[in-house]
This record gives sequence, C-alpha cells and structure tokens, in this order.
Amino acid sequence: SEGEHVNMFLYWGLVLLNLARTSISSPLNRFSSNDIHTTVTVNDIFISVKTSGKFHQSRLSPILDTWFSLAPSSTWIFSDTSDADVTRRTGGHLIKTECPSDHSRTALCCKMEAELTTFLTSDRSWFCHLDDDNYLNVPALVKMLSSYSPKQEWYLGKASISAPLEMLDRTVLPEEKMVSFLFGTGGAGFCLSRPLVERMGELVDNFGTTGDTIRLPDDVTVGYIAEVVMGVPLTQVETLHSHLEPLRRVKGNVGGAGHS
Repeated sequence: SEGEHVNMFLYWGLVLLNLARTSISSPLNRFSSNDIHTTVTVNDIFISVKTSGKFHQSRLSPILDTWFSLAPSSTWIFSDTSDADVTRRTGGHLIKTECPSDHSRTALCCKMEAELTTFLTSDRSWFCHLDDDNYLNVPALVKMLSSYSPKQEWYLGKASISAPLEMLDRTVLPEEKMVSFLFGTGGAGFCLSRPLVERMGELVDNFGTTGDTIRLPDDVTVGYIAEVVMGVPLTQVETLHSHLEPLRRVKGNVGGAGHS
C-alpha cells in the first residue's frame, strides 16, 4: 500500500543516516594519490530523479519532505506529467519530458536521455541518477565523490548481478559480436563524471535509439555505452544499495543512496 511504501522509504532513510558516519570505500587507483582528494560541494553535483505522474504523491512527496531540503538547488525531477505543486516545492526544478508514462524500455530510456542532455546544459561536474523511491544521504554522496577526480572519466555505481552481462552487440549487426559488461543498477543510484558524459556525445542525444537497438532498459544502456563503447568500466561503490540487495548484506557502510 502507499502507506507501507512511505514507511519503508523512511525506514531506509533512518538506516542510511544512522550508518553514514562509517568509512567510504576507496576508488580504483587510476591516478596518483595527490589527485584523489578533491573538494566537491553539493553545487558540483547534478542530482537527477526519475519519476512518473502517478508517483508524485506516493514516492516524490517523501523525497521532497526529507533529503531534497539538503540539495534543493542541485536536484532536478524528471517526469512525464506537469504538476504545479511539485514545481512550486522544487523551485521550478520539475522537468516535464515528452516521454510515455509507462515503465517500458522506451519510456525509461527517453527519460534518461532527457536527464543526460539537461545535465550537459549545466556547469555541474557530476551527474548522479536516482529513482523516485531512493533515499539519498546527501552529505555522504558529497564525501564519496570527493574521492574521485571530476577531471577523469568515472562511472560509479553498484551492480545487481554477480557476473558481467553477456549479450550480442546488436549495434554492429550483421556482424555477430559478443560483448560483456557490468552496469550500475538504477535502483542503487549511479554517477557519471562530466568528461565521460561529454565524450558520449551523440550517444547522449540518441540514447533512446541505442536502448531500443540493444533492447535493454536505461541503466543497462548506460553501462553498455560507458564500458563497451567508451571503454570506461563500472567502479563499484559498496555504499550504494538497492532493493535487489538483501538487508542482511548491508554491513554498516551505507553512504550514498538506498532503495525503499
């Protein structure tokens, strides 16, 4: 029920807040230690929340009542429906896309394309995507991103599968080429550095087409583009968590987003 959903959302919020003081996992050593510790503020981050009109009350309202207040000028809401109340509460940060309102691959990829293209019109260093039933620990996200240079190409997230996904690369048909990659599940949240998104170029503008071609949803398409096309593999961040992860596996290292 809607009430149970809100209660679970708030429960995850308490879990994240209570465990946020623990250490954040370190990134892969892709550059010297002198470059690792950077000064990141919430104003360097473009926080993107994907939602749909039917969830504005049950899922979006708890976000606006809780963590949104810690990053109101850094958070944008992408929906398929106009909503005067949400527009007012977000200070004009509701973006109405022209995407379908269902949960199809086409609708999901359409919204991701809108999120990424809007990010590129900003001056932010990091793009971080969340679903509308994620709870975000904003200070912990800022701390985590401070461990990665925004001048490097980074794809940060949490895989929900234990081994890389193997698939036929339909973008090069009739050549039969198999590819494998990990992707950061959208339910845990993921972040991309600006240099990586900028190098994606036309693949951002045609994100929906790529998703339709490989026949996979938005978060998987991001992983495909990042690793297979751009050559930037997923760096797993253990402090991100999704509904696909049993609660018993959360060992006190929650420091980013959590799924209700």
